[in-house]
Amino acid sequence: MVLTFCPTIELVDEQSLNTELDGSIRELLRLCFPDWSDIFQNYRMWHSTKPIYSVIVRDSERVIGHIAVVVRTITTTWNFRYNVVSIQGVCVAPDSRHVGLAHQMLDGALKEAVRRGFLFAILYCKEFLVPFYTSQGWKLADDSIVMWNQRDLPISMRSNCPMYYELSDVPLPEGPLDVHSPTW
Repeated sequence: MVLTFCPTIELVDEQSLNTELDGSIRELLRLCFPDWSDIFQNYRMWHSTKPIYSVIVRDSERVIGHIAVVVRTITTTWNFRYNVVSIQGVCVAPDSRHVGLAHQMLDGALKEAVRRGFLFAILYCKEFLVPFYTSQGWKLADDSIVMWNQRDLPISMRSNCPMYYELSDVPLPEGPLDVHSPTW
């Protein structure tokens, strides 16, 4: 399907999200991530981390594009800590793909992260998506990036390619990074 309208990218703060919009986003997530359908039946989040904002695109009837932005903390080998944005749930409805919506949503999500003062963005993706993210300026991590849950246990990631995006002139710290829920 070719979109015949000029889509509007919307930034939605979590506090202003209403029940109807939440349901429409979860419907898109269930469509695009069928392995996670049971989770998205009730929630819009992975690993118990609520988004601080989402970037969406709607047509006249439904949400057709979505990105959730959550805050995580990365800890470096030298125990430096940075709050970063983690990009999750990037999806576009199958009948609305290949017209640049994902690129526009990513651009909007990252511009808002810069406005909020974040230095880095991270995401985990399937290997076949690496060329797309690389074309958008994302880089594959040279070292390991391990995500941890609240009980300090590593989370098994279904995706296997950690990527990062530098939102300023500050380079991502070298060496292994641990990703946690925010600690401050």
